[in-house]
Amino acid sequence: MYVIGIDPGPTPGIVRLQLQVTDRGTRLVDQQALQVTPGLMVTVLEGINAATGVEVVAYERFVVGRRAGQSSSAAAGERTRTMVGEVEAWARGAQWRRVYARSAAEVKPWATDLRLAAAGLLDLTKGMRHARDAARHALYCAVRDLGLADPLSRRAGAR
Repeated sequence: MYVIGIDPGPTPGIVRLQLQVTDRGTRLVDQQALQVTPGLMVTVLEGINAATGVEVVAYERFVVGRRAGQSSSAAAGERTRTMVGEVEAWARGAQWRRVYARSAAEVKPWATDLRLAAAGLLDLTKGMRHARDAARHALYCAVRDLGLADPLSRRAGAR
């Protein structure tokens, strides 16, 4: 099963997690990350889907608030909202795909750097903060919705 995490914005981040689901549970078997320019985001998502088949999409929902008003440019919020629409259209284009949209405020307090490191996602996203945010959404979804053990839990092997 493939889970795609997406951080839409002026520099979109995309993370692909491959989960293996068996009668003994769910485990993470592969993870990949990248950042792209906005014009390539849907093309990259289509390419990933064509190569592996995406079953679950978890993306950061845009929330208008104080932080959004402090972005680097006035157009950044508009571009992000447009990109969220593109992600939604792409993700919901396949009827069988499960789609989860969550705010950063919901995901980031749980998906800490410590948890990302335990899952092998911190080093993978080094120097790519938007891909790191996409990883937070993908990991949160994998644990909360798909049965992956919390990387910091004893069940996952944490001490």
